[in-house]
Amino acid sequence: MDSIVLHQTEDRPDYAEDRELARRCASGDERAVREVFETHEPRLRKLLYRNLGNREDAEELAVTTFVRFWRTAHRFRGSCSLKAYLTRIALNLCHDAGRKRKRSPILEPPVPEEEHPWADRIRAGLLRLDREDRELLSLYYLEEWDYVEICESLSITYDVLRTRLVRARKKLRLLVEDRE
Repeated sequence: MDSIVLHQTEDRPDYAEDRELARRCASGDERAVREVFETHEPRLRKLLYRNLGNREDAEELAVTTFVRFWRTAHRFRGSCSLKAYLTRIALNLCHDAGRKRKRSPILEPPVPEEEHPWADRIRAGLLRLDREDRELLSLYYLEEWDYVEICESLSITYDVLRTRLVRARKKLRLLVEDRE
């Protein structure tokens, strides 16, 4: 089976548009800032909500993600997509927030667009997974990212991603089946 090689520059996509958008944000272009926010904020807020289980915390961290990006936009080199870069910032903030909490938060299960018969079990199982597994499954299944995007965002290799996804699926399956 062929594996995806992410370290060869000729195999990597060119993120010139993202670099230019970040450059414009760094120079104070309000339209560029608005474009980045309007394009990425809804997705990041949903991702944070799925990982935190609390709507207010997710909204706060989504805004904090953009503040952090705007302060450091001049550092964006375009080695990954802006989407992956912002996701990494958001997930790092999510990790920091989790470390600062002394007790477990009261989790609100996300409301799915279409209710599957096992939706409650799956939501409960996701919330019981550790942070890394929940992030992986959220990015792959809920955000519908491809392997390359996930590898870039999480700074992991293709083989590590495949292994971690298999393990995360097994853990979730056990948690979901355990509730029967």
